[in-house]
Amino acid sequence: MERHIKWIISGILALSIGSYFAYSSTKPLETELLEVRSQIVSQSFKEEGIVTASNERPVYSVINGKISNLPVKEGQRVRKGDLLVKIEAEDLDYQLGQLKAQLKSIKGQEKQANKSSYRAQVKQQQLLIEEMKRQLTIGKEDYDKIKILYDQGAVSKKDFDDAKNKVEQLENTVMQEEQALQLIEEQAKPVPGTEQYYAGLQESINEQINHVEYLIANKTIVAPMDAIIKELSVKVGAMVTSQTSLMTLITNDKLEVDVYLLTEDVINVNEGMEVKLTQKRKNGDYTFAGTVKAIAPAAEEKVSALGLIEQKVKITVALGAKAPELRPGYALDVQFTTLEQKSKLAVPKVVLFPDSNGGDAVWVVKNGKAVIQEVKTGMETDEVVVIEKGLKAGDKVIKNPQLEGIKEGKKVK
Repeated sequence: MERHIKWIISGILALSIGSYFAYSSTKPLETELLEVRSQIVSQSFKEEGIVTASNERPVYSVINGKISNLPVKEGQRVRKGDLLVKIEAEDLDYQLGQLKAQLKSIKGQEKQANKSSYRAQVKQQQLLIEEMKRQLTIGKEDYDKIKILYDQGAVSKKDFDDAKNKVEQLENTVMQEEQALQLIEEQAKPVPGTEQYYAGLQESINEQINHVEYLIANKTIVAPMDAIIKELSVKVGAMVTSQTSLMTLITNDKLEVDVYLLTEDVINVNEGMEVKLTQKRKNGDYTFAGTVKAIAPAAEEKVSALGLIEQKVKITVALGAKAPELRPGYALDVQFTTLEQKSKLAVPKVVLFPDSNGGDAVWVVKNGKAVIQEVKTGMETDEVVVIEKGLKAGDKVIKNPQLEGIKEGKKVK
């Protein structure tokens, strides 16, 4: 009796198990289905950008000295002409005084060089020539009178010859004295190049004076424009030298975003390209448009977050009209779309699997059953792939191609 009961129980269990497996084999698989739709597919990448002021001007010291007055602080707004810093440099006033004294001395030396002892000799010789010419005039008058008398027979030939010889002697004397005057005048002239020498000295000193006066004028530095003090690098009492950075001025009227891209990413970026900028906020991110304004002509070395040295190119992005209130230094995500295709059928990359021919395939549901569908793929992004051939809009695709129990002809719901 007990044996019969065991056989009955075993039969019931076998029947139950068989019924379960029979039901399981015909039971539809429950899985997530995706409907194939036409969409815009784009390739893009993101990089962090930093908001900067397009009009940013550093302020440097052009003299050596001590900061004696600094009436500004970081973040302060200043107007054009406002005092920014005053530098104490008394040695410049001393230098200016020395240079002016040197210039005065050089001018005196030039006058002294032009003043010669030959001037007195020239004057004396000129007086002598005038006297000789006066005597020559008298001699000629006497000669003319004697000649008339000689022609009349009133004087002897000796008196006539004496008068004639006297005139000739005086003429020779005048000529000799004039030559002597010419020689003295030649000796009185300055050495060639003297004028140029002193002119060069004066020009050099004047240039130095102008430079020192320029430095003195820069002891006081004023704001060249309406601006905000971004960075203040010095304090009262600090010693500064030429080219010491004192502060940086910025204006918030025109902001830009600087982004550094890897050289391989910048290839497909062009001036005028539209980008999406995103500001992360606690109450939800805010996205707005921007435009690539400029691309740097050369790459520069940048250190990545991992400490790697990379070659990157600076991209300047202009903000769109709907940009929120920003300040220099804010970080934004900048999305660059390098390729976009419209009205394309696309599916998530996870639904693809290799078919028996080495191509790509997806599971589609036709008449409630799973069917392998070969497809031809196109452009890919990080998440989706374009289907060029094999699917049409409205097709249902099984999201998980590795679903347990899936096979050709299996019912799916």
